[in-house]
Amino acid sequence: MSKKKLAIIGIVLLMLFFISPIGIAFSRYVTQNIRNYIMEANNFFFNSDKLAYGGTTYGINNWGGVGAIEIQFQLNNHKNNILTSDADIVYSLTTTCDTTSVNCTLNANSGVIQRAEKTDNLTLTVNPRRVFNDNESTSVTVTATSSSPYVKTLSATFVITVGTRGINYEITDSVGSAYMVFKITNAQDTYKVITPFGNHTAGEVLTTSEYLALSSADKANCASALVTLTFDPSEVILDTTSDIMKTATYTTTRYNNIDYISTITFKVDVMTSMDIRFYKKDSTENYTYPFVTNTPIVSFSAI
Repeated sequence: MSKKKLAIIGIVLLMLFFISPIGIAFSRYVTQNIRNYIMEANNFFFNSDKLAYGGTTYGINNWGGVGAIEIQFQLNNHKNNILTSDADIVYSLTTTCDTTSVNCTLNANSGVIQRAEKTDNLTLTVNPRRVFNDNESTSVTVTATSSSPYVKTLSATFVITVGTRGINYEITDSVGSAYMVFKITNAQDTYKVITPFGNHTAGEVLTTSEYLALSSADKANCASALVTLTFDPSEVILDTTSDIMKTATYTTTRYNNIDYISTITFKVDVMTSMDIRFYKKDSTENYTYPFVTNTPIVSFSAI
């Protein structure tokens, strides 16, 4: 085959590639990166800790489906500690969500990142407008667009799923911290029968007034939420001075010839929050959940 024919075949294959879905996506990717490179070459940096150029998606599986969930994020004007934009950045923000299911609002719809300030802190608040059940999801997209001195768009889609209805949890941590905090919030205002007694069956729901009318012995058979945390003591160790130890049940695992708690079950009262401290074996880790880690270092379940 002649070189001319090979050249023609090569050109045809390239044309077919660039008009294919993969080729179109590749061309878009290349164009975006070239455009971003040009902007950064002119000392323009418009970035975020969660939103991304070209978009990104997060899965959030710790929502209780009752009450608001808040997502904090930042917009900034720097690439690192040295490279910072030469000018103030004017930007606007929008949200997209299923308004029949949730209200999604931001604490600001526009702003200016001052050259000296470097960072704007923002909050997305999502409130349910209907009843959400376990494993139901809703999606919210946040878009930030700079208008001066250059146009650049950052976005993120948050897919928010109900894990256990009425109960939210999260892990807060940072690199260098000796411990992390597992926070649980119970937004339920009812109790469930855990162990049958009298005329009450397991799983039966009681109002707060019905629960308060019970004897102390019968109350012990009920819980608004019965939470179980499971973890590996070779990675994190439960702070056993916590108040939950007074009534909790637990199992242990032997590690380095010492018995450490590895599973703990305890009650969380109605409309309350609690913080549980875990000491980290490796302080250089950041176990923040969600966003930093996709899977919590401490597994959560509740009834």
